[in-house]
Amino acid sequence: MKRYAILLFSVMFIVSFLILSDSVSFAKGKPAHEDLIRNAYRQICTAADKNGDGIISMDECMAISRDKKKIAKDCKYWDADGNGVITEDEYVKQVIKIMR
Repeated sequence: MKRYAILLFSVMFIVSFLILSDSVSFAKGKPAHEDLIRNAYRQICTAADKNGDGIISMDECMAISRDKKKIAKDCKYWDADGNGVITEDEYVKQVIKIMR
């Protein structure tokens, strides 16, 4: 559980940094911060993706926290298309949505 808390804090720090950052450079039409967001997702997967398939299922997401009510809401948010899994692209899309 402690590992998840540290991981979530790290991700929140990265997202906060991106939100507060005024200088966003663009290369090849893709925001430079997208790579940071993708890296954050991969770090979450390292801890949460128990079956190693590269995506986070709702069960894997729900296992991140003991506060089941809050984590259920969070998992639903990150699963943008509602198909029961959180992909890297969905995560990037939702973080960028938060940043706007």
